[in-house]
Amino acid sequence: MPTPPTYEPEPLTQLLELDVEQPGLMNELIRIFVADAPKQLQFIEVGLRERNPERVRQAAHFLRSGSLALGLKQVAAAAHAVERMDISSITPEAAQAAGEHLREHVHHVLLYLLGQLKRNQDAM
Repeated sequence: MPTPPTYEPEPLTQLLELDVEQPGLMNELIRIFVADAPKQLQFIEVGLRERNPERVRQAAHFLRSGSLALGLKQVAAAAHAVERMDISSITPEAAQAAGEHLREHVHHVLLYLLGQLKRNQDAM
């Protein structure tokens, strides 16, 4: 089982409180993130290959926003670094390395969140 990702406590606490008021909300937000994050990663990787800064910025921003909503600070920080990257002034190898670093964080978080969804479903 993957180790838990590093969370910012405040957004997570707020989401857990909302989940009490609206049961299933937390699971739905996790499902949305799990479905969207791979798409945004793909947009980022294509943008990096094509050297398209706007595509990279937009996808990294969406990924960062979703991460922040769930309190996933490591993914948010890695997405923010990619979002702010000036791909016109770095080598393709450096751009690819930044994309791979982000992918590793997202992959780790997705494995954990999918496990969390399963545990939540089994508990019902």
